[in-house]
Amino acid sequence: MRLVRCAAAAAALVLLGVSLSVAEPVGQDDKTVQSVSAPILDNILDGMKSNDYAKYSKDCDDTFKESMTEEVFVKATAQLKANLGDCLEKQYLGFLTKGQMTMVLWKAKYSQADEDVLIKVVISKRSDKFMVTGLWFE
Repeated sequence: MRLVRCAAAAAALVLLGVSLSVAEPVGQDDKTVQSVSAPILDNILDGMKSNDYAKYSKDCDDTFKESMTEEVFVKATAQLKANLGDCLEKQYLGFLTKGQMTMVLWKAKYSQADEDVLIKVVISKRSDKFMVTGLWFE
């Protein structure tokens, strides 16, 4: 599988800076996790497709936004589009709970990719709001 490295992948590692004492996982079952994460991922993908940083980062926590600035977003999105094209469809695969974080796995088809792309979105619930703390495209 071709690994697409972009600033989003590097920025995803900032999840260690999150204050874990106030975070909790998204849910305990697929139905809950999928219903929470699908609209969040839709915002991310729609923001990337339209180069709309506000939409892309709407559900991202402050630590993620510090690493994935608008300038970095523009470069990372251009690189992702050049390598993969646009996302045509996505399919929920499942989730992993790691401490107070939930890693949600999605399989996606892209217009310029021969192989499936794995999208990993790390989400936690803080103060009754679900926030993205990590994001990878592989």
